[in-house]
Amino acid sequence: MSQIQQTPPRVFRLISSVGDCGANDPKEVQKIQQKLIDAGYVVATGRSINPNGRCDVDTLEAIRWSQRLLHLTPTGLINPTDIWFMQALEEVTTPNWRPKNVSGSLHVSIGQITFDAEGTDYITAVAPFRQQKYPFFSRILHWPPVGGSGVTLGRGYDMGNRSAGEILSSLMLAGIEEYKAQICAKAAGLKNREADQFVKVYGPFVGEITHQQQIRLFEIAYREKIEYGKGVYSRQVEKLKIVNAVEWNSLDKVIRDAFIDTLYQGNITAKQMVKIMAQGGSRQQIIDYLRNDSNLGNDKRRTIIRVRNLQQ
Repeated sequence: MSQIQQTPPRVFRLISSVGDCGANDPKEVQKIQQKLIDAGYVVATGRSINPNGRCDVDTLEAIRWSQRLLHLTPTGLINPTDIWFMQALEEVTTPNWRPKNVSGSLHVSIGQITFDAEGTDYITAVAPFRQQKYPFFSRILHWPPVGGSGVTLGRGYDMGNRSAGEILSSLMLAGIEEYKAQICAKAAGLKNREADQFVKVYGPFVGEITHQQQIRLFEIAYREKIEYGKGVYSRQVEKLKIVNAVEWNSLDKVIRDAFIDTLYQGNITAKQMVKIMAQGGSRQQIIDYLRNDSNLGNDKRRTIIRVRNLQQ
């Protein structure tokens, strides 16, 4: 696997150190204090910090809090060479944030139906990380308020049922910067209101992932879902006692992809779909099922995407 080039971003720089035993130039201390306030320190912790240019106890605690958040040693000292710490503050405090990577591939080697359905690559006028309208801009942390979803990154990488170690491993394998992966790992197991709050507080620190990172992360998660789908299919075939059922690998690939996509939503009528598939049902039979199922049919946009692919 080729190495992804990580180019340090252009962000504001310190001339000297700020914090515990630092040089603490008042102008630079004040700049850091304001950045920490703008980053949501007060909202996230309920503590106060005064942008007065003096490196006091409150300022040191705010620096240590940010370092712990980024999985750095909480020394309370920021040096001019701490590039990724500075980038995180820049990400979270940039006014009127909008995507930096405005063009890139939206095509994947597997699961195109699901990739298309799980998000978009534009952002509306609403505040980032507080989006309420589906589909979400997917290359930032978001929380789809449906089906018991957790904190999500990219096209459908839901952290609600994952461990911290699994999240960290998957994100770094996708080429996502370690400090971003460390923050996301803290979202392990969070759902509903906890997930929503996590996105609002920590989403800006993570900022945006690239198109290539999104593709790699999606393909990692989709391969997991294929294995899960195989298991669902075989178990339901066994329960239904279907004679001469079509083998998983012999199924029409487009039908198989549509089936896996329904599992992303939690298909409570999967047994009915499996029955059609296992008996060699046509694409039109699958289309009829998708359109008529009261659970799956509620998401009209997703149904249109599935049907469009099945009609090709």
